[in-house]
Amino acid sequence: VSTQSTWEAVVSTQSTWEAVVSTQSTWEAVVSTQSTWEAVVSTQSTWDSSLVLRRADMAMSNDEIVATVTAALETAVQLVEEDGWNEEKVEGEAVVKSKINKEGRKIFLCMATVNVPPQVLEKKMMDIDNLTSWNKTITESRVLKNLKKDVFVSYQVTAEGGGGLVSSRDFVYGGKAMHRGGKFIVGGMSVEFEGEPGVEEKVRAWHGPSCQIIGPVEGEPGMSTYTWLMDCEYRGMMPGSIINIALPRAQLMMVQSINNLGA
Repeated sequence: VSTQSTWEAVVSTQSTWEAVVSTQSTWEAVVSTQSTWEAVVSTQSTWDSSLVLRRADMAMSNDEIVATVTAALETAVQLVEEDGWNEEKVEGEAVVKSKINKEGRKIFLCMATVNVPPQVLEKKMMDIDNLTSWNKTITESRVLKNLKKDVFVSYQVTAEGGGGLVSSRDFVYGGKAMHRGGKFIVGGMSVEFEGEPGVEEKVRAWHGPSCQIIGPVEGEPGMSTYTWLMDCEYRGMMPGSIINIALPRAQLMMVQSINNLGA
């Protein structure tokens, strides 16, 4: 009996020791995980700081912005005139087409006839600080700086889409306005501007060469032709399939917003 009791005590001690070893291993794993997590957090903080420094270093001069925007506008106008566009969607008097640009990104071209006179629409579109009063595709819009009479830098925030499925983005855009061939054209691309707002909670989208064109409709002084070339790198974690639905919808929403001006 004494031997049996001793044996049971040994077994009990062995079990206790195994439990201690198991606990020790678990604790070491926790410590290791904690160390790894702290390293990740530290790396993330360093990366965030690096991005802030890079943004400051990458700010473009006024002359660089003017040159970049001017070249981007010419590129955009050429893209509008190119062949090879594929029809995506038709809604009323509006047609949205698409193609793959040389960077491998899908870009969209919306062409419509709208019930607003060209001069009225031009004035509305160039009143950038008040765009949100009628343009439902954006929730914030303001001029950051006028670089020349016809060149500006603006900041805008897009509206959410798909019932919140497509989150809003903000962007800093360098634009140039001009008249050519009886039409009004405004366009450019995203720029790095020293006085731009911080990214904060939003994901900053990037616009490639893009433009909007307003022209007359023969025999219809109260109507305009409206064209919008959109090249937008939406960024963030949004799937490409969702973006390729959301961007054309935004263009059609813009057409609707314009038509509401003439309602």
